[in-house]
Amino acid sequence: MCKLIFAIWLTLFGCNLSFAQQGTYHPFVAEIQLNDRLQMLVSAGLPSKDPKAPITIYNGEEVYQLSVKKRVGDTIIYGFPAQDAEWRIAFNEDYTAARGWWVNYNKKTPVRYPVHLYHGILSSPEPEINQINMEGKWRVVFAPGTPNEETLVGVFEQKRGNFVSGSFLSETGDYRYLNGYISGNTLQLQTYTGYWAFVVEATLQNSDQMTGNFYSGASYSVPFTAARDAAVQLRDESSLTYLVKRDETVYLKGLTKLNGRKVNLDLNKQNQVTLIQIMGTWCPNCIDETNLLKELQIQYGPQGFRVVGLAFEVGNDSKKQRARLKKFITELGINYELYLAGTSSKEAAAAYFPMLNGIMSFPTSILVDAQGKVIAIHTGFSGPATGQAYNDLVQKFKQEIEGALSE
Repeated sequence: MCKLIFAIWLTLFGCNLSFAQQGTYHPFVAEIQLNDRLQMLVSAGLPSKDPKAPITIYNGEEVYQLSVKKRVGDTIIYGFPAQDAEWRIAFNEDYTAARGWWVNYNKKTPVRYPVHLYHGILSSPEPEINQINMEGKWRVVFAPGTPNEETLVGVFEQKRGNFVSGSFLSETGDYRYLNGYISGNTLQLQTYTGYWAFVVEATLQNSDQMTGNFYSGASYSVPFTAARDAAVQLRDESSLTYLVKRDETVYLKGLTKLNGRKVNLDLNKQNQVTLIQIMGTWCPNCIDETNLLKELQIQYGPQGFRVVGLAFEVGNDSKKQRARLKKFITELGINYELYLAGTSSKEAAAAYFPMLNGIMSFPTSILVDAQGKVIAIHTGFSGPATGQAYNDLVQKFKQEIEGALSE
């Protein structure tokens, strides 16, 4: 069976080529084998041929630096920043190739995929004279005509003729930095993080319609249809997670501090405007939200605002969960309180908030006034990859916080 091969085409392509020519940068193509027919090609690089040097991965506009955790024999173990994942690879003698594994510990049972690095630079096909332009908003329907049908919003930019970047927005979060290209009438996109490996393959009937398949990891795939639609929107957040007991105040009982001690937080007695983040270190959208919340803590903290993070982690070993959280805090430079609240389930999160109809997404953020009552809820998070949707969400967060502080 033919392999489906997808590649991230770098906005930094020219820069990487220049470094390679100067001999100060060693570019690699990383082949990640998701299954027997699906393979991703990811751009990577080393600053030097040194077993202690970090590896940089380019995920479109997003850049990851994998630091060396340790060396076991000829295998170097590289850790992903703020993700419980790693590359375990061994280079040949002249550092022109390497083989090993991508290991993802963010699952209940760790999963691993073969990785092969070879020296080289990815390049994209040249745009055609009458290149299809798909820039704009699209109504995307996953699993059309089935009980699992889901409507998403596709937001895309098209640069340099055939380079495409953007994301899918869903009611529970965005699909982060999708990047790729159009060749003829074929669209190929992907995103790669320590936790996610997404691939999109679609056929464009014209500049306004396409059909295709979405792949995640080794085994998940779903067909989709899409049509250009400038007015498409997701359901209003107020219809997703909402108050069922308006007068009940938030009382967070039995949280675990990172030193292992238990603590209760009665927000009715804190006399502060508090934004509660429901998150997990395994959740890439939570990383995007965390970066915003750090900024909000700096901007509004002096006015009596604070962020409190409730982490719901994979597994049941509290010591390992807390160690993961400590690493997360250090690597992201988190400047607000973060507690271990339970295991990674929506039911565990919902148990802390009996005044709500439930929790349907990680992340979810809940704004609480100085009297401990819920005044705003955000389900999911549209990160920087979504462009204007992210800018609009940031403004909404700020308006709600400023309104609560002024009361």
